[in-house]
Amino acid sequence: MHIRPCRCGDDEAAALAVFDRTFPISHSFLEGREQTAAREHLALLLRHSETLIIEVDSSVIAFITVDDGDYISALYVDLPHVSRGVASALLQAAQDRHQILWLHVFAQNVSAVQFYKARGFAVVDEDRQIDSSGRRHRRFEMENANGFATYR
Repeated sequence: MHIRPCRCGDDEAAALAVFDRTFPISHSFLEGREQTAAREHLALLLRHSETLIIEVDSSVIAFITVDDGDYISALYVDLPHVSRGVASALLQAAQDRHQILWLHVFAQNVSAVQFYKARGFAVVDEDRQIDSSGRRHRRFEMENANGFATYR
């Protein structure tokens, strides 16, 4: 397992393929149209945010994107590698680069909420996200300050 910065032109298709395989499972409560919009947004993020990837045998198996505001906008791990510490390794690599990290996660994505809580993130706010069908979904804002007090 090797963590390295994303090489946008070379790694973009592989990262999007990881997203394509994992989004429908982690976000099964959303309509398929939401995946299309999220994928388009991710393509932009991969080109304009700090992205770290994990490779195994020269294949991209996971990635995390963090924007300039220390916001984790995506963390996806290919399905065969989910329970192997890959997500934890990516998150730790991002935390090594940022004092404060924050993110939004849907309450219905229970495994992601539990993952972040187990790694010291706390819910600091809550809102509702409206999908393309007009359904409202609870969304948590979570933050990990790496031991530093934060104020927003």
